[in-house]
Amino acid sequence: MPLSPSLYPDATAAGGAKPSTVLTQEQIQSFIDVGYCVLRDAFSARQAAAACRCVWRRMEQKAGIRENDPASWPEAYDIEEHLDDPEVLDCFTDRLAVAVNQLLGPGRWSGFRKWGLWPVNFYFGSDQPYDYPTTSWHVDGNWFTHSIDCPLQGLLLIGLFTDIRPQYGGTILAGESHKATARVLARHPEGISHFNLFSEVLAEPIGNFVESTGKAGDVVLAHPFLFHTRGMKHRGPPRIISNTEASLKQPLVLQRQNPEDYSVLELSIIQALREAPAAPKGARLCRF
Repeated sequence: MPLSPSLYPDATAAGGAKPSTVLTQEQIQSFIDVGYCVLRDAFSARQAAAACRCVWRRMEQKAGIRENDPASWPEAYDIEEHLDDPEVLDCFTDRLAVAVNQLLGPGRWSGFRKWGLWPVNFYFGSDQPYDYPTTSWHVDGNWFTHSIDCPLQGLLLIGLFTDIRPQYGGTILAGESHKATARVLARHPEGISHFNLFSEVLAEPIGNFVESTGKAGDVVLAHPFLFHTRGMKHRGPPRIISNTEASLKQPLVLQRQNPEDYSVLELSIIQALREAPAAPKGARLCRF
């Protein structure tokens, strides 16, 4: 369902003013159709390196994990908190904020700029042949009851704080799984718990698997309904990313009087509910 050209204003503002958009038509359509798009260079490699120093410092404080001592590295470690160091907060740039507003709608994002949680991958799955995992598939949001219009997640932002090449342990995304999630949530207007949502969505195979790769400073802007899991890491230095949410001020509205008032996120859900389910490529039965 191609969108109206009015949803894609020029990315370059006139007169040297700050741009009101950074995502292209193709990126927005990818978010709607596949469930994510990637904003390259959302923050700089220099900013990413400064934030990583904060992450290493926090891992040493919490768990004795030291950057220069590989013997102290576990298979994986999650810092289950937001970090408020200035170096970390600087990585939520104006450029990234513009992209968030494009997908959520002007004035609808809560505006909170934060990074966390921090799943660090040292060598998860290195003792097995490389493959897409069939376990630990989930959507984020274990702190609330899920519903199709819930404002608490808004977007899932996956910030790459280190370079991630193939088999470097990048997050595995199940493309188009946001559509299956939308259909399940539509059957539960009363809301559904975190794990019951997983059970219903994952009762059918998922697929279209993609490993998130890119440079430090890239950000994956993912649909809140998109299933994902930790990727196996066979190569490269420790992989540092941050998953955070860009929440909304108000619940989503899926029946608006003026079609021009729909946000891209709302349109993606409407399209998912209109489409007939399609078998994904490389489909596998997976579980949490």
